[in-house]
Amino acid sequence: MEKNQVVYYHSFSGKDNAEERMEKMEKLYEKKEGQLSWKSLLPIGLITIFVFAFAQIYGLFSHGVYSAFMSYAFLLPLTLIFLPKFINLCTGNRLWNLSLENGDEAGEKKLFFTSLAFFLWKSGAAVLTVGSIYKGVLDIYGTSGTFEWIYLVVGILALVSGGIGALLAKKE
Repeated sequence: MEKNQVVYYHSFSGKDNAEERMEKMEKLYEKKEGQLSWKSLLPIGLITIFVFAFAQIYGLFSHGVYSAFMSYAFLLPLTLIFLPKFINLCTGNRLWNLSLENGDEAGEKKLFFTSLAFFLWKSGAAVLTVGSIYKGVLDIYGTSGTFEWIYLVVGILALVSGGIGALLAKKE
């Protein structure tokens, strides 16, 4: 579990249990389970390798027709997710990983908005990657589709809103 993820659960009594949630999150962070680690690079690294391999294998069976959208689709998860995480680990700058400073509801709210911003950022990168592969498949096939611009617009909107949300959460 990454540090910027918020643990929500409700008790059977239905009462507001903010104190219980805060205690549970603090215990997770004390165990270092919430820290950004080198292991967190593995899933996005594997996804980047998969997209690269998919594009290369698809290119082998495309009868000599290539698309830049397909060939360079792996650069999107690499530059938008992998490299920022890698830089965060190397420099110690935790843009995405905010802590619970004072353990009150304001800290929990800040943590929630940070995790939402990071989710939007990762979703934008995923939408742009899938859209690039989709556009590449259509280019190789020699046709055009109606959804290419939707991937671009939704992906950029998610990236922009995630980036603004992260900067606003960091500013507070």
